[in-house]
Formats: sequence, structure tokens, C-alpha cells
Amino acid sequence: MRKLFTPDWYIRSYRNLDLERLVQSGIRVLVCDIDNTLVAHDVAEPDEAVIAFVQSVKKSGLRMVLVSNNVKERVDKFAASLDVATYPFARKPLKQTYVKMMNDMNCLPREIAVLGDQLLTDMLGANRIGCYTILTQPVAQRDLRCTKINRFFENIVFAVLKAQGKLRKGEFNE
Repeated sequence: MRKLFTPDWYIRSYRNLDLERLVQSGIRVLVCDIDNTLVAHDVAEPDEAVIAFVQSVKKSGLRMVLVSNNVKERVDKFAASLDVATYPFARKPLKQTYVKMMNDMNCLPREIAVLGDQLLTDMLGANRIGCYTILTQPVAQRDLRCTKINRFFENIVFAVLKAQGKLRKGEFNE
């Protein structure tokens, strides 16, 4: 059975992402979620750490893309100073936005790494397409109401994955 929820790599924070490892693995594009991956959902603009991270991604030779389920206004405001491609209202875990992004970036799933904080949206969507998946711990504990519902079910998925010996919440492999 194909993996759906299990990430390829589980890290504490985007700050711990080994960009050289991605480049050496043939990754050309880093797709990042915004809310609770880079900043809390209620933080409108990137902080200095996120700006430095984006610069280091670009310096590594990777192209960076923001793919978010949030609305265009929020995503555009966040990305305004970053000079990266954006795909708002992505409807993750559906495939359409990933397919559009791959066509726009002229790359294959195996050349894409997806960084996100949710098993049910980020990991499921990227795994369904065949991308390399990186799960990160949420940067904040506060969530939107709809995300709180996802977190409830996500905890069930974490429990199943733990029972299968595939993934333990909070046990990072960095």
C-alpha cells in the first residue's frame, strides 16, 4: 500500500531543514505551506527568520513556492516581499494545485519537496502526487477553527502510525 500520511522526513522546524540534503537528492523546488509551518496563522508578514530562510533556499539553488489553503489576499500579503511563486486557496490535499504548480515550474514530483505542518493536508496531498514530504512541528499551538478539526483527526492518524511503527509525534529524525 502506498504511503499517504507518513512523511519522508520529520523535523522540528523549517529552520532545521538541510537544504544541501535536498539539493543532493535531486530536489529542484521547495514547496512550503505558510500557516503554522513558517509563521502562526495570524501573523500577516514574514519575520526576519522566514526572510533569511527564503534567502537561504534561493542561495542553495532551489526554487521556492508557497502553496496554501488560505485566501489570496493573505497569501499575497505574506509573500509580497519574498519574490516567490504563490498558489493560494490550494484545496490541499486535492491534486489540482500541485499539478498546476508542477507544470508552471516544469518539474516532476520527484524533483519537489513539500514542507508542511499537517498530515491531513500537506503530507496527504504531496504524497498522493509522489513528492518528497517533510513534516514540521507547528510553529504555534493556536489554530483556525477548521484546522482544530483537522488536528483532532490528525491525532488519530498519528496514533495509528505510531501503532504501525511508522511515525511518533514529536520524535523527529533530524
